[in-house]
Formats: sequence, C-alpha cells, structure tokens
Amino acid sequence: MFGIRRILILSVLTVAVIAGASVPAWASYADSATVSTTIVTTTVAAPARLTVNDSCTTTTTVVRRTVRTDPTTGAQTQTAYSSTSISAASSSNVQSSATTTVAGPGWNETTTTTTTKNTDLAVSASWPASASRGVSGYLVTAHLADGTSYPMAQTAAGTLSTSATVDADNLVYQPRLSVSTLTSYGWTAQSTISGYLSC
Repeated sequence: MFGIRRILILSVLTVAVIAGASVPAWASYADSATVSTTIVTTTVAAPARLTVNDSCTTTTTVVRRTVRTDPTTGAQTQTAYSSTSISAASSSNVQSSATTTVAGPGWNETTTTTTTKNTDLAVSASWPASASRGVSGYLVTAHLADGTSYPMAQTAAGTLSTSATVDADNLVYQPRLSVSTLTSYGWTAQSTISGYLSC
C-alpha cells in the first residue's frame, strides 16, 4: 500500500517538473528593467605654467693672416696666422663680417684681418608636472608668426625642463613656446603659449 502511494507521489512530481520546464518564460519584450551605468570621463591636464628664460650672446672673432708674395714667381706663403674670439651678453641680434688688408709687416707681405660677429640665442623652459594619470612625457613646441609650429624637444615623464642654443637669426620668425602633456593612451593637453622670445 505504502509502495503504491510512494510511486503515485513520484509520478505526480515528475509530471510537474516536466510541465514546469516546458512553460514559456514570463518575461516579454515589453518588459523593462532599470540599469545603472557610470561613464568615467578622462581629462588630461596640461602643465599649469611654462617658465621661459632667454638671452643672447654675441661672439666676435678676429682672424689675422699674413702672406708673403715672392716677387719673382708670385708664389704666396703664409707667414703668420692668429684667431681670437670674445663672447659677451647682447641685447640684440648682431650678425656681421668685415675684411681689411694692409701692407706689411715685412717686405712683400700683406696682412688680412677678418672680423665676424655672430649672436646665439639660449633658451631654457621649465614646467610643473601634470597631475594626469598615465603621463609618458612632455613635448615643447615652437609657434612661429606665420602660424606654423615645430616640435623643439620631447622629455620623459620625470624631466620637467629643457634647454637649447640656436642662432639668433631665428628671432625673425617671432617664436613662442608651449609645452604639452603626453600620455600612454594617446591623449594630450597643451599649455598656454609663452610670450615672444627675444634677446
């Protein structure tokens, strides 16, 4: 008796499980659910400021060369040579060259003196570190008066300054500088542009 009852109960439970598995899902395409999504926005910060120091140095070079000319053959022989250079701070770009020739000091000799002046522009730039994540370095760019720009120097993430010396003739292009933060994920941010470089 108990055996038959146990079999009937198992049969009823089996049918219920099969029927339940075949019932379609209650959710339909019209049902909706609220999902909370947070989008993280990344902002790259440029260095807060760019400090630029510039100065000019003019170097004056005097070269003296004495040549003796053989009165018979016309062959020339250098009998003396000297070259001296003096550098001094300059408030302007000086570029010049002048040559003079005088007789002497000996017989059949002439001494030629060439004086050249050339001015170099020394520039240094420094900036504070960017607080952005993933900073891979910094790029210093020169912006010229004609609207073009050129990369001047690229530093590693831990290097916050750079310097260079160029011919002061470049001042004719009215260069200004900026520094940009570079990141490992390709995003950049540029600082404000400095004033014009000058002597």
